[in-house]
Amino acid sequence: LDVKRSTLMSYKALYHKHWQVWESFAVDSITPNMIKTLINQKDISSKTKRNALIVLSGILRHADVTPNPCANIRFRKQQKKPIERYRPAELEAVMKFLDGESLVYFSLLRATGLRPGEALALEWSDYDGERLDISKQIVRRRIQSDTKTSVRRRVYVPAWVRPIIDNHSTRFKQSHIFLNSIGTFHCDTDVFNKAWKKAHNKARVPYRIPYCLRHTRAAELLSQNASPALAARELGHSVQMFLNVYSEFIEEYSTE
Repeated sequence: LDVKRSTLMSYKALYHKHWQVWESFAVDSITPNMIKTLINQKDISSKTKRNALIVLSGILRHADVTPNPCANIRFRKQQKKPIERYRPAELEAVMKFLDGESLVYFSLLRATGLRPGEALALEWSDYDGERLDISKQIVRRRIQSDTKTSVRRRVYVPAWVRPIIDNHSTRFKQSHIFLNSIGTFHCDTDVFNKAWKKAHNKARVPYRIPYCLRHTRAAELLSQNASPALAARELGHSVQMFLNVYSEFIEEYSTE
């Protein structure tokens, strides 16, 4: 398939988890009822079911099975849980229990709303003291030479976080901003995520995954009267996506 490596890896994982049990079956013996019975036995979300169905449908289409038994199968959409964005006081409490590289990393995510993989891929040459050049990301432990949306963008770095970035220990190594113990870029966010969870426990703040900082930054931009077009550009997605998923007014962030 002509798809990104990360997408192919996801497809393979879905195949092995859900459909490999049918490996010895003749493709034209698979029926819609068999598919629905197997997938509905699994305690997974409707979204995961739909993703798994995409994989099976592609296999059967490749095998020229007509009609494709996946064609008319639908799964009811589940209501998404509301996103609990951070209030300023909560973030201040959590940040007090971070230090070193974790403090720099989460301050950057908080200030810019970058995706975690975009932050890990940053090099000092991407930062001019005021803006970040976002053109790559780390996906499944490898550097990918484009963003999630395949659009390069320049992201404003608020003044309050610049001294934290500038005083980071890797500042003059002419390499990645975030380096692991052996001096290479971090392949994943595991170390940072552990520090994030520990800081929440110490601050006695309800835990949210680090990605919630991106949602919080979006709410901050909207609450400070940034135009949806500007906010969407900063975060690296469409205006429609910003309005449908990320936008929320939080009075504590308002400048009025």
